[in-house]
Amino acid sequence: MADRLAVTRRMFIVSTALAMPVVAMAEGAGKALYRNPKARIEDRVRDLLSRMTLEEKAAQMRSIAYTKSRFLEGDNFSPEKAKQVFVNGIGQIGNPSDTNGTARVAKDAYRAVGETIDLVNAIQRHLVDNTRLGIPALFHEETAHGLKARDATIFPIPLGLGSTWDPKLVQQAYELAGREARMRGATVALSPVLDLARDPRFGRVEEFFSEDPYLVSQMGIASVRGQQGQRPLAADKVFVTLKHFIHGAPESGLNIGPADMSERTLRENFLVPFAQVIKKADPAVIMPSYNELEGVPSHANYQLLQRTGRERLGFRGAYFSDYGGVTNLVTHHQMAANDDDAAVLAIHAGVDAEMPEGQAYARLPELVRAGRIPEASIDAAVSRILALKFEAGLFENPYLNKSRALRQVNAPASKALVRKVAQKSLVLLKNDGLLPIDPAKPRKIAVVGPNAVEPLFGGYSSVNAQAVGILAGVKAAAGHAISIEYAEGVQIVKPDPTGQHLPARAARYADAAENAVRIAQAVEVAKRSDVILLVVGDVPEITREAIHAGAPGDRNSLNLFGDQDALVDAMIATGKPIVALLINGRPLAVNRLADKANALVEGWYLGQEGGNAFADILFGKVNPGGKLPITFPRSVGDLPIFYNKHSSARIGQRYVEAKPTPLFPFGYGLSYTTFEMSAPRLAKSTIAVGETVIVEVDVTNAGQRTGDEVVQLYVRDDVSSVPRPVLELRGFERVTLRPGEKRTVQFSLDPDSLAFWNIDMNYVVEPGTFTIHAGPNSVDLKSVKLTVA
Repeated sequence: MADRLAVTRRMFIVSTALAMPVVAMAEGAGKALYRNPKARIEDRVRDLLSRMTLEEKAAQMRSIAYTKSRFLEGDNFSPEKAKQVFVNGIGQIGNPSDTNGTARVAKDAYRAVGETIDLVNAIQRHLVDNTRLGIPALFHEETAHGLKARDATIFPIPLGLGSTWDPKLVQQAYELAGREARMRGATVALSPVLDLARDPRFGRVEEFFSEDPYLVSQMGIASVRGQQGQRPLAADKVFVTLKHFIHGAPESGLNIGPADMSERTLRENFLVPFAQVIKKADPAVIMPSYNELEGVPSHANYQLLQRTGRERLGFRGAYFSDYGGVTNLVTHHQMAANDDDAAVLAIHAGVDAEMPEGQAYARLPELVRAGRIPEASIDAAVSRILALKFEAGLFENPYLNKSRALRQVNAPASKALVRKVAQKSLVLLKNDGLLPIDPAKPRKIAVVGPNAVEPLFGGYSSVNAQAVGILAGVKAAAGHAISIEYAEGVQIVKPDPTGQHLPARAARYADAAENAVRIAQAVEVAKRSDVILLVVGDVPEITREAIHAGAPGDRNSLNLFGDQDALVDAMIATGKPIVALLINGRPLAVNRLADKANALVEGWYLGQEGGNAFADILFGKVNPGGKLPITFPRSVGDLPIFYNKHSSARIGQRYVEAKPTPLFPFGYGLSYTTFEMSAPRLAKSTIAVGETVIVEVDVTNAGQRTGDEVVQLYVRDDVSSVPRPVLELRGFERVTLRPGEKRTVQFSLDPDSLAFWNIDMNYVVEPGTFTIHAGPNSVDLKSVKLTVA
């Protein structure tokens, strides 16, 4: 009887929708419980869900991103087209700031701020006023290291943010990114990325904070707290999306490659950042990864999404698919014969929304009617999506304030913050005393290299007209005593006619003969100089997410790409002092530069203030203090080379060709001053299982300049029921000290800091001894013993 009543009710809703004018019904629905902002969210969701047809529910589980022309006339919103597209509403719109899905994308990839806001408001107005239930849409945008939109603030890539070792500063960066996203209409941010950077061949490592689970956890928490803040969501915040659950280290470093690992490795490493962020920051959304994990694609992986994500880690939010993640079950994994099968698999696994277009989920109503998917599964997914819309206040405040947003574009405070972040992300890897250069002393500097002029941002970036490249920043800071001459040296790829590094662009690699001419010209410029500033590294066309076979971004070598090594050799041959700056998205095996350059700086992609920030370091206005969040190998053959290996991985100690020691170790970075660090001190040398111990470390600036040091705390379980890593980062703090200043840094080692999955796969602290290490990096350490009884 109840089923018959439910069917009758749904028939009544449908027939009413057909009989009454749409606008009149939207107004009539205003008295419904779901329209009451004072009602509890769960009650509003329940009421609205009870009023929805199956088609309206399915629409909430879908997105539009790459087919925006379906509701546009030219580049403007078309009410007439929208009536055909949004018959049943829509769950979310992807990336309103970009022009994907329009003819305009070929010449201009991003809308101006005002254009974006006008588009978002037009879509919301149509959904609110001209659909049966008036349900507004979520809008999602990319915020990996700043909002991916025209003239939004562009921070250093996540590897650069990880290099700051400063979660408070990183939180400030993401607060700005989240605020800019919300002002332009986004309610969902597709970040942070919590993957571990374990294979630098993988082009997507530029999106990752670090190779270390603890450091990634701290940066992930900072990102979520910055963008999303405390729940319920405030008016200037966005829901975050943790991703990618779980990438692991894809086979051969190739995007979408399988990630085969043991359950122990999964729990001890790749799940740790997700577990910590879920526990401490309550993220709203998680995005499954493209690849197979333990043999099952994540978008069809019930064990991962439900048993691990919800039951073990306690995730309460929604699962939104990666772009094409559901249909990849057909095209990439051959696990589903068609979109119907893919939708069934994804719904069973627990994927609540399909992005970018909801191609498979368009079939949900028919699959429910055919008995292949229970409607209860649809209701559960839609409930989570609607809850986000109510929490974001979209039913009460669906529209944007354009004048307010325009006032915030390229604000002075935003530029000051991004410059500070870039300064703190720079890592000094070598310095024989050449740096800093005195800007008042007469000197000729030859700025040479393919990455010296254009500001390079890396993946998931937009454009900002006020961005400053390295050459421009150095020229602005040099003063009258210094003369600067520039030579390109080589090209890595030929310039694109549009002037943009578009994600799916097929790279046109530079010609070797033409580069030989450029190298010869650079040598002449270098011979006239006193110092060479050599700026080499990557461009987005060779280090990026490999979108398709025509646009690769993964590598089988970690040497400088193309003819850059020839340029390096030519500069070394001049005999001139060399300051080398790497602008790149992955660790590179720059052995020659490490050996022959007088100074070497890792910059990563530095963001929009990169030129100014580097000039501040070059001329000594700022003292570098960044530390590597990832190990630098000497060769691709050294991989994997992450620092927290098991002891058995180091027994052989060498290959035939060389020792498998890193070019630069995890946590490494120099300063213009010198620091002295004490051995760690324990409040007590013996604790009981389950107790916490306080650890103190003294750090003193023994040099002549104010500078930053990062005190790093590591733990080693000396004897355990299963092998443990030789070192595990368990705490860090970046401190600024004046010359002669001393500070005591305090850490708390709680049971979680000492616990692990034992031989029976129970999470425990085993009695025994632990070695507690402290130092400025993962190699130069002092230690003390702790006994757990």
